[in-house]
Amino acid sequence: MSPKHTFAVLLLFLSTLSPVYAAGEPVNEDLSLLLSLSENMITLGKQGDAEGFAKLANLALQHTSENRNNSIILPRASAKFRVAKSAIRVGKFNECIEAVEEAQAIMMKKKTLKWDGGS
Repeated sequence: MSPKHTFAVLLLFLSTLSPVYAAGEPVNEDLSLLLSLSENMITLGKQGDAEGFAKLANLALQHTSENRNNSIILPRASAKFRVAKSAIRVGKFNECIEAVEEAQAIMMKKKTLKWDGGS
């Protein structure tokens, strides 16, 4: 085999390793911004500040909508934030706090993908 053929085989072999490595990576999401927003939302809900709560809910919904397609968790968490936002509009502080706490529970739960091949 000539050095060109050896080099070509080596490059082809190395190019097949990168997708395998990428597919084996764990699903890690940085939800720290949403968790801090939700903590502040709970605090404002307990204080009875509907306007501040609504502003933070809008920020949380904006963040989830920007990253929705890149996440497993964000669509479910954003549904809870929408429930909280609609509850705050009518002044139901207990319901909005419960919805945000449910969103926090969803975000804190470790989600793993199952690639077992089915059957």
